[in-house]
Amino acid sequence: MEPGNAGQVFPIFFAVWMLLGLFSAAFFFLSKNAALKRQVWPPFVVLVGILFLGFVWAMGFPLQTMYVAVPAVALITALNLRTMQFCDACGATVLSQNPFTKPAYCSKCGAKLNDSA
Repeated sequence: MEPGNAGQVFPIFFAVWMLLGLFSAAFFFLSKNAALKRQVWPPFVVLVGILFLGFVWAMGFPLQTMYVAVPAVALITALNLRTMQFCDACGATVLSQNPFTKPAYCSKCGAKLNDSA
């Protein structure tokens, strides 16, 4: 498969993205192990960003697209890292509704969240 063949690459991208979404949602929203989720989250988010950029390249978008895609993926990665917390009390995954602030309390059990996510 050569870069630039979006017709071949997009179905693979779609399948990978669907599986990644299903399995990551199951893990991050069903698991109660906050410490493990806290450990897995940063490398997961970074690797997903790199994977996305790889698919952009493989689909043959012009190089100039990377001038927008790389900063956009970096911003989205930073916001994802900042807005996701994991509750030690109940193990819930807590997303901030405001992308510029970290959640302070668990939306499920009300416990104060650690600032170490």
